[in-house]
Amino acid sequence: RPHFKGNSISLQEILEYEPVRPPMKHILVEGEPGIGKSTLTKQLCYKFAEGTFASEYKLVIRVVLRGLPSDTTLSVEDLVCSCTSDVKASLDEEDESTLSRYITDNKGKDTLFIMDGYDEFPEELQEKSLIADILNGKTLPQSSFIITSRPQASAPLHDKIERRIEVSGFGEKEI
Repeated sequence: RPHFKGNSISLQEILEYEPVRPPMKHILVEGEPGIGKSTLTKQLCYKFAEGTFASEYKLVIRVVLRGLPSDTTLSVEDLVCSCTSDVKASLDEEDESTLSRYITDNKGKDTLFIMDGYDEFPEELQEKSLIADILNGKTLPQSSFIITSRPQASAPLHDKIERRIEVSGFGEKEI
């Protein structure tokens, strides 16, 4: 169980709150460098695959922001492709296209994006890109997101989120 500032909460509790605009949930996970934010994002995806986390979603897409192309022409398919290469999934181009179309056609409904490393995402893309449009609700307005960042870089996210959690490390059992 990760330790969050103030209280220790379970992974399931990250999503357990009443959102301002149901069913979308917008969550910021902050933490100092090396504290376990990226590890947490991987663990959340693993738990989703096991069926023990985020069962209200049909899709969970993990996006490592620093690994995205540094231009403003990102597409939903780019996000799906970045996710599948990250986990070495055996999806072919047709599967990636089908998933992208599903996400787009449903405006992000039933999709949880887990975005890792906002603080490592180029500043110009924080303001103008597909990621910025998702965070601002302009694109895929029914999607939910969990986004990680170092605290000193997260201020631009504060008006886009409903819940803010700080990771302060993992307990002995999780290491």
